[in-house]
Amino acid sequence: MQTKTLIVAGLLAAASSPVIAKDSLEVGLGAQFRSTAYAGYDDSARAIPLLSFDTTWFYADGAEIGVKALDKGPHRIGIFVTISEEEWDAGDSDDFKAFDDKDRAFHVGASYRYKAKWGVVKAKYFTDVSDEHEGNGGAISYAYPWKVSNKFMVIPSIKYKYLDEDYANYYYGISARDAATTAGVEAYDTGSASKITLGVMTRYAFTKQWAMYAGANYTMLDSDLEDSPLLDDDKETSFILGAAYKFW
Repeated sequence: MQTKTLIVAGLLAAASSPVIAKDSLEVGLGAQFRSTAYAGYDDSARAIPLLSFDTTWFYADGAEIGVKALDKGPHRIGIFVTISEEEWDAGDSDDFKAFDDKDRAFHVGASYRYKAKWGVVKAKYFTDVSDEHEGNGGAISYAYPWKVSNKFMVIPSIKYKYLDEDYANYYYGISARDAATTAGVEAYDTGSASKITLGVMTRYAFTKQWAMYAGANYTMLDSDLEDSPLLDDDKETSFILGAAYKFW
């Protein structure tokens, strides 16, 4: 689990692609603070590298690193690898310490991005290739890069994410094996589920090379997830703060 956490840390807080110009590379370090919907679960804070780049053939876009199958005008099609946002560690739980950990999964998928003056629309589909949840998922998102000044940019966004039954149940359900370890807990199957995330990312360039980042996400879970005994809330939040250096 440690290896996967370190890998995703290098991607998770990367600024979204509307911030970074084409043929550029930006690397930095930040901190992420998370509050999950899991019952009796400790909030977490961790250091995270920040990585954004866009070249002729390759890109880093949020939690996604990919190769471009098409990049022409407003259209981009990418084949990407990423790591799931979700994880659950029994060591951080007050109520379900005997359960198995729910580690992050490696995903491979395809994405389509359309970039226009009125915003950036993106759709993607992916599958687990690491045999963690062994499921599939997809997402569609919209972001509007608002250039407040030459130095300051604000990017509000909204994202709908779909998790199939295997994906959702792995991270939010309770297996019969786990239920048997804890008195008074019953197995729960979430079925397929969805999340809606409202977010904002800001970037302030205080020199030509250095920039500060700050952002927040607010995620709403659907009722199939909320009803799981593993959860005690229907929302999750995260905050990001960091700085990055633009090499070119």
